[in-house]
Amino acid sequence: MQESKERGHLRRPFVIVGALFGAALSGWYLYHHAAAPLVVPDPVWLRFVNVALIMFCTIYVANLLRRVVERGRK
Repeated sequence: MQESKERGHLRRPFVIVGALFGAALSGWYLYHHAAAPLVVPDPVWLRFVNVALIMFCTIYVANLLRRVVERGRK
């Protein structure tokens, strides 16, 4: 049997803010990277990987900040 873990009430807002920040940062990256004149353009798969890494990192950092905030409240 699995025991249910208690989830903090701040989890959802922090993840949503992290995802929105990641989407904005990814859009900025794609806009400025497409506008830059490169000698050899990056392959499309590399842009997908970079956007995925940006999204992962922003959500992960938002989760870490949530943990710090929750521990500070206790």
